[in-house]
Parts: sequence; C-alpha cells; structure tokens
Amino acid sequence: ASMAGKTPRMSRHGATSASASAASVVNTVVSAPSGRRVQRENLGPATATGERMTLSSASELQVAFELLDEQKRGALDHQQAKRWLRCAGWCLPDQELSAMLQEHAKQRSKRGAAPEEKWVFKQLLDLLEKNRSRENTTLKRLQTALRILAKNRSKIAKEKLLEISDAELVLQELKLESKTRLDCDALAEKVLARVYDPSCPSWAGPSVLICVQREQAPDVHIKYASHAHLDLLFDTYCRRIQVDSSRVSFKLRNRMLQEDDTYESLRMGSQDTITAIVDPNVRVTKSAVRFEADSASENE
Repeated sequence: ASMAGKTPRMSRHGATSASASAASVVNTVVSAPSGRRVQRENLGPATATGERMTLSSASELQVAFELLDEQKRGALDHQQAKRWLRCAGWCLPDQELSAMLQEHAKQRSKRGAAPEEKWVFKQLLDLLEKNRSRENTTLKRLQTALRILAKNRSKIAKEKLLEISDAELVLQELKLESKTRLDCDALAEKVLARVYDPSCPSWAGPSVLICVQREQAPDVHIKYASHAHLDLLFDTYCRRIQVDSSRVSFKLRNRMLQEDDTYESLRMGSQDTITAIVDPNVRVTKSAVRFEADSASENE
C-alpha cells in the first residue's frame, strides 16, 4: 500500500482512474488576473525534511475529489475517502487510514454531529488539518518492510516483489524494470522521493503546460500528458467554472476541438492557447478555484 500510494493506474486515453491519484497527472495552476503566479499552500502530510507533500493544494485535491466522486453526489464513501487521502500523500496501510477516518468521525459525533458515512470536501480538508503533525510512512519503516519481504536480506528479487505486490508501475516509474534484484534500502529511498514529489508520471508520456483562456476571466494552466486525449482536460476546466461540459466548446486557432484530440495530434506549441467558449445562455458563477496570495485571496 505504501508503494502504490501515489502511483496511479492507467485507464482510457492515458488519464488516471478515479480510484487513483488524479492530481499527479492533471495539475491545475491558475494565474490571477494580474498575471502574477499565485502561491498555494500544500495541505498534505509532512515529508522527511518537514516540507508538505507536493501536489496537495486545495485546488489540486478538489480535482482528485471530483474524479473520485464518480456519481457526482458531492460526497465520498469510506473507501473513496481513503483513496483521496492517498492522493493527498498519505502512505499508511489501509487499516491506519480507516482508523484516521473513524477517529475524526467519532470526534464530530461527540460535538453533536452524526458520524460520517459520507465525506464532503470540507470535512476531508478538516481531517488533513487535524492530522498535520501525524507521522506518515517513514524511510526506515519502508526499508524494514522490504527487508522483511526479502527475508532479512539486503536485496529482493524483482519476481518476488511482483508476486506479492502490484509494483510493476512503480518499478517502471523508477526505471528499475530491467533489474532482476533490487536493493531494499535504495528502492525505499527512490519510492519515497517519488511519493514526495510525483510530478507527471513518466508512463503518462511527456507532460506539457496547456493554457485555457476565457473572455474576461483568468487564464488556467493545466499540466497534462502530451499524448493523452483532451476529454479530461475539458472536464477539469468545466468543473473549475462550474458549468456543464455540454455547454462549453473549445477552440484552437480556427478549429473546434474534439475530445479525442491530443496536444501532439494538434501539433501544439508552448505559445498556443485553447479558447473556452461558454453557451451565451449560461451564466457562469464564481469559480471554485481559490486564489491564494500572501494573506489575501480573490475569486474568479
């Protein structure tokens, strides 16, 4: 569970499945109207150096929440909430994540609220805040676990590791798939380094920053796999402006874009910008994206 915590599975069009860490493939970065890059606080658990897990700001975790909420109910069940905690960077075993959720539910019930069978986004952010000082998986803990699997030897056979864990994508991401034997301590260090700062996984292909513009609105920059179909990017943008995707079209230069277009097939460059066109009969409400800079914030 520790090794798979922030390494998502592939699904259709190169996007992640809803049960995985969507934030590591689609990283939404919003610029304020002034063009000034906004500083956003990471909310995930602390790393070994004391810094917070990357890709765990409120807006990034909102993307993960929305993708996990496949039924669009505005809430996650217990299993989905555990997956969301993994998106935030928690790499504890399943039973410890369950205990974390249950303990927070008990605390709420003592204050007169019913224990959560469903978790809304604000409750999960509160859970992260309450556990800011809690220890996440440590390097020593992962090294010890790997050595136990290796029967107290310093190295473990790759075949043995693949027999007892779903680590194939992990090894590919760390470029260790050609190794027949793996050093337990070195493997643990590389796994945690990738968990701390996942960026865009290599199996998703080269990543690019795609700019989406809308009239009289801040630009939105989305980190995306260059070979992936643009349907998830369109969906991510529409969620940000809280408009049904059927009421928004996207255009590049003079061409209307399709869901199966890709950055590569369109031969886009770093200077290209996608234009979002909202149905004129639809009123765009204030975006859920929060602009956080210094002690002030402003909404789109």
